[in-house]
This record gives sequence, structure tokens and C-alpha cells, in this order.
Amino acid sequence: MRNTGIAARFVLIMRILRTYARAYVDDLDAALASLTAVTGEPIGTRFTVPNGLELATVGRVLVVAGEKRTLEPYRATVATLIVDDLDDCQKVLDQTGARIVRGPQAVPTGRNLTAELPGGVQIEYVEWNKAQWERAGGRPT
Repeated sequence: MRNTGIAARFVLIMRILRTYARAYVDDLDAALASLTAVTGEPIGTRFTVPNGLELATVGRVLVVAGEKRTLEPYRATVATLIVDDLDDCQKVLDQTGARIVRGPQAVPTGRNLTAELPGGVQIEYVEWNKAQWERAGGRPT
């Protein structure tokens, strides 16, 4: 058998199940009324996190509402990706040289972390818990 000099490599990739654009607002109810009217989509998940931010989804838009000072640390995050496995996701991010900005931590929908990728894009990654998948109509296979 000839040695070709090529080493076997296993590459870990994350499975992205959903993608949400993010919109930052100061009045959640007004934003939701506008978004539901324009898109024809109902309000999906809606909840408040301990720091006072209110979050809700309309279609594939995640609306984040709060006071200007509370929103400031989150505004750099441009999207939310729902991933199959947050631990595997973090390994992939570590391999790419991403900087973990927040987390991993428990959130009302499961667990999340936020990372800044090389080049400067900042994304939130969330692994939904079973209850959130049930609210969302079921986990894809």
C-alpha cells in the first residue's frame, strides 16, 4: 500500500435548523402589530428574559425590544441560528477562531451562545428545548 501523505480528517459541521433575522425596537407591541399586518404571519413565540428584554417572532423575524441601554450589547448580533447541538456548534466555532461573546447559557427556549466570527459578523446560536420545538410545530427530522 502506498502512502499518499494525505491524512484522514474528520470535519465537524453544525446543522442549522432555522434562521431568524433580528430587528431591534423600543416598542414590541407596535412592531408586532406592523409586522403581522405586513407579513400576514401570526406572532410566534413571545417571552421576556431576566434583563428585561422582550422577544417575539413573526415568521422568521426575531424582534428584540427594550430600553436603549439594555439593547446596546445585543445590537451587534445580526441573526439567530437554531442549531441541532449547541456543544457541537461551539466546537465548530472554536475551530474557526470565533470569539464567544456570551454563553453558553440557559434561556427560556433552551440554551444559547453568541459568537463573533473572524471578519466581524456576530451571530446568536440557539439549541431549542423540547417545549420550544412543540410550540414551533415540531422538530425537523
